[in-house]
Formats: sequence, structure tokens, C-alpha cells
Amino acid sequence: MRITNNMISQNLLRNLETSQEKIQQLQDQVSSGLRISKPSDDPVGINNVMRLNNSISSVNQYKSSAGTAIDFMNTTDGTLGDMTSMLQSVKDLAVQGADETLSAGDRTAIADQVDQLSAQLKLSANTQIGSKYIFSGTATDTETIASDGTFQGNNQVVTLTMGSNVSIPISVNGQTLLGDSTTGVFATLNKLSTALKANDSTAISATLDDLDTNINNVINERAGLGASVNRVTALQSQLDSTSVNLQQSLSDVQSADIAQTYTDFTSQQTTYKAALSVGSQILQLSLVDYMK
Repeated sequence: MRITNNMISQNLLRNLETSQEKIQQLQDQVSSGLRISKPSDDPVGINNVMRLNNSISSVNQYKSSAGTAIDFMNTTDGTLGDMTSMLQSVKDLAVQGADETLSAGDRTAIADQVDQLSAQLKLSANTQIGSKYIFSGTATDTETIASDGTFQGNNQVVTLTMGSNVSIPISVNGQTLLGDSTTGVFATLNKLSTALKANDSTAISATLDDLDTNINNVINERAGLGASVNRVTALQSQLDSTSVNLQQSLSDVQSADIAQTYTDFTSQQTTYKAALSVGSQILQLSLVDYMK
């Protein structure tokens, strides 16, 4: 096969273009710090990059959900603590009101304090985060306690879903917490207030057991919530570790070795300049041969 001047020129130009493309690619890698930024850089590697980015996105979403859940539970825990203190104060007032030496006026004054605590407890029971009632179960858009003290939520617990196999309860059962219309928190406080205003020490004493039950309900629900807080906190820690590992894996696949890339870039530039020099001489000789 006869090698013509045109073939020599075309081959030289192709090699120079390939070298230019390689120089541009290395320059992009040095400036961006990435070995892979588009599919053509590494068709196999880009699949790993996409998979890792999807995993990182999922982990970040789970981390955000866990953070929101922790805020929700911390608010709930603080409210339960306040409710425990208020119910304990009500019990102290009931014990005081059952004292046979008190006058009707004394008991009426105690009843006023019970009514104030009852109103405050109602506000706590209707605590919201944003527009969501934290003790209404999954009926978060429904006010938990009506003006007459009736529970209006449901007994379903709000859960945090973290993948197909992980579901963690992050709310308490409002119905269990606040009780029914007979012995629940607001029914008991209403009975106590009525007994105090009626100056009935026997009826006052009869509310003490129900008050203990109500206090224990709050304590038990708070303990269960604490276990959920611990689970979500542990999960957050795992997600943080997973995120770091995925980011490192992504960097291993996608990031360029800057020192090596710069060395390759310099070497490629040198090769390109040498090819230009040699090529110009070849083309000149070919032109002379043609003129002969």
C-alpha cells in the first residue's frame, strides 16, 4: 500500500486532535478535581457515581427525617415533663383539700388553683408543632382536647419510616395519656374541682387514686418516648457514618489524583509540542517531495 502525502497529513492531524482532547480532559480534571464528570470520561465508572449519588441522596433524606423526628419528640418530652409537674401539683392540692380542718372558703380557693392548672394542662394537651397537634395520634390536624375536655384525636401512633424494614414510633398514644371521660385527666380534675367547691372531703379523697393513675400514665408514655428517642438518635449516628463512607467511596471513584493528573497534563503537553515540531518537519519534507 502506497503511503501518500495526504494520508500522512490526515494521520498527523488525527493524532494531534486526539492529543488536544486528552490535554483538555486533563485540564478539566485539574480545574474541577473530578476524574469523572460526564459519561464519556468513564462509561463504567459513571454508573458507580450515579449509584453512589442516589444512595447519598437517600441517606440525606433519612437524616433530615430523623432530625425532624427528634425535634418532634423533644417537644413532646418537654410537654410531658410539664404535664407531670402540673398533675403532681394538682395531687398536692387534692391532699391539702382533703384535710378535715379546712373551711369551705379554703377549699374554694384550692378549687380555683385546680381550675387554673386544668386550663394550663388543656393548653399542654393541645400543643402543636407548626400546625400539627402532637397528642392527636395520626389525626394531627385535629385539636386534641375540646373545650369540654373530650379527647378528639385517635389512638394511632405517628411513626418514622426509615426504609422498608424500619418503622419507629415517635409520638405517644394521646388516648392512653389523657384517659377517658370517666377517669381521665380532665374528668378527674373536673370531679376534684366540683368536690372542692362542694366542700366534700370524701369526694375529694376519692380523686386521689385517679390522679395517681393519670400521673403514672404520663410517666409511662414518657418512658416509652424516651426509648424511641434513643433508637432514632442511634439511627442518626449510623446514618452519619454511612454518609461519610458513601462520600469517601464517591470520592475514590470520581475524584482525580491531582498530583498525578497534573503530571500527566504536563507530560501530554510536552508530547503534543514535540508532535507539532516533528509534524511540521514531516509536512515540509512531504511538500518538497511533491514539488520534485
